[in-house]
Amino acid sequence: MTYLIAIFVYLLILAGIGIYKSRQVKTQEDFTVAGRSLSPWIMVCTMLSVWIGTGSIVGNAGKAYEVGMAAFFLPLGTFFGMILLSFIATRAREIEAISVPEIIGRRYNNTARLLAVIALVIAYMVIVSYQFNAGGMVLEVIAGKKEKVALKVDDILTKYHVSKGYFHYAPPKDWTGTTEIKFYVKSKGSDKWSETPEIFTVKVVQPTEISGEKAQTSRLQNSSVIKENTFTRVIIKGYDSGFKKRDGIYRLASIPKQGQIFLHEPVLTAQTATIIAAVFIIAYTMLAGLMSLAFADILTGIIITVSLLIAFPVLLTKAGGFSGIQSAFAAMGDRPDHMKLFGVFGAADYINFLLPVFLLVMGDANQYQRIFASKDAKGARTAVIVMIFLALLIEELIIAEAWFAGSLTPDPENGRYVLIFAARHFMPQALGIIFMITVVGIIISTADSFLLVPSTTFIKDVYLNYINPKASEKRIVFMSRFMVLTFGVIAWLVSLVFSQSTTVFEKALYAFTIYGSSITPCLVAALLWKRATTAGAISSILAGTVTTLLWEEVIKAHLPTELAKLDAVLPAITLSVICLIAVSLLTQKKQPTGGD
Repeated sequence: MTYLIAIFVYLLILAGIGIYKSRQVKTQEDFTVAGRSLSPWIMVCTMLSVWIGTGSIVGNAGKAYEVGMAAFFLPLGTFFGMILLSFIATRAREIEAISVPEIIGRRYNNTARLLAVIALVIAYMVIVSYQFNAGGMVLEVIAGKKEKVALKVDDILTKYHVSKGYFHYAPPKDWTGTTEIKFYVKSKGSDKWSETPEIFTVKVVQPTEISGEKAQTSRLQNSSVIKENTFTRVIIKGYDSGFKKRDGIYRLASIPKQGQIFLHEPVLTAQTATIIAAVFIIAYTMLAGLMSLAFADILTGIIITVSLLIAFPVLLTKAGGFSGIQSAFAAMGDRPDHMKLFGVFGAADYINFLLPVFLLVMGDANQYQRIFASKDAKGARTAVIVMIFLALLIEELIIAEAWFAGSLTPDPENGRYVLIFAARHFMPQALGIIFMITVVGIIISTADSFLLVPSTTFIKDVYLNYINPKASEKRIVFMSRFMVLTFGVIAWLVSLVFSQSTTVFEKALYAFTIYGSSITPCLVAALLWKRATTAGAISSILAGTVTTLLWEEVIKAHLPTELAKLDAVLPAITLSVICLIAVSLLTQKKQPTGGD
């Protein structure tokens, strides 16, 4: 209750800021770029709050839990992207635009502008969706879990119980060996149970043997590895290739001869928690747009920095220092590379992990929106230069603390949101509350910002361009709020689709790739390369978007093994840049480079 009360108070403070600032919103510029009134200090806070989002606090932290020290390389994409952005910031601010597609439209034409809007909306809906999921994670962890319920023969389980990790097997203390769990299955739309039970084989081993056992069982169906005196979730959909498509329910045919199986459900389910988070985020963004976000971000930016600096020594001490961390990972048995900085990632991994982030930083509409909101061009460049080093510091702190906490968290289910779990269980209550507020502030700031941008873009680049060019300022503000609601609902629907299929880290890279490969090249060219043409920009946007969308499901299957290791980002950005340069050079004399 203490955590919930603290976060509720924080949300009330944010709501108060939003309501107060909403009275100052009279025009579209007030709603979208805070009336171009931000000082460099406020810009740094709001740029930090929107950049250090769920992709960092959940995505990068989750990757650090998975790979260990090698995750310290992940912020390099941000670092180099911010360096190059600092050279562009002055030029971007001088344009006096409101949205990134507006810059593209001015430099090329309305076709390029509309294609940029489509690519931006696709990417940002994915990003907002996992902010909603992360908000749900926080609420789920804070609310805690119900009492464990032991299961018996003929008890019913849903696919949700199993896939979410609420169904557990606990082996007897000091016991190792093999046992079985059997289920009857009733498929969706059927009233009959399967005639023979599905058999799930569970092998409990010593921690030192787990890596070898994983290697042996990885090719087998109906197998799982559980460490002694710990538990991992049983993945029922692993029974056979068709099982993952079933939406049925399961009835226990027998309980294991050794150990216990039980349900351990949360007080607040992930679906309910996600809806609560989505409702608040959407409502808060609707209040005052960037006017409310920018000033709330002053509070959030300070809390982010202070809480991470304090948490660093606390978690390191809790983990027993570096020697304690090394001993813990050795004892777990399944994390042999967690103390290695080099040799964990291959060349393809570095490309897949760093390039999408680098491209997003260079063209992120959120960062440009804050640049547009600066009082002047000099202040914009100053803020970006400070961000180069501050963002690197904060991202490395997040990864280090996730690494520390990972040594204290053997259960992979908790590793999905390791820092949220650490704040609740490994930090002193006062620090845990502050840290949890930090996470909530980060999620809200990032989600609001990524929700505001497509709404702003649609109004500026579609509504005022094609539907109602003569709309009054009052009408524009009303429609801006309506589009926040509309895109918020769409993002929530996307969150349902992605909730089980991929991690936050993977979703972030996918969204960054769509945006970075389709929009960043022609945006940078619009600011810096006079020879870029409309045809070049259009071909670049189409090449980047289509390659990203088709890569996983269509293109990869026809590639050699080594090339198939690459995610969409390298081929997408390569084709995008080639199209931009080649088509622009080929059409130099055939059409002017100005807007239409």
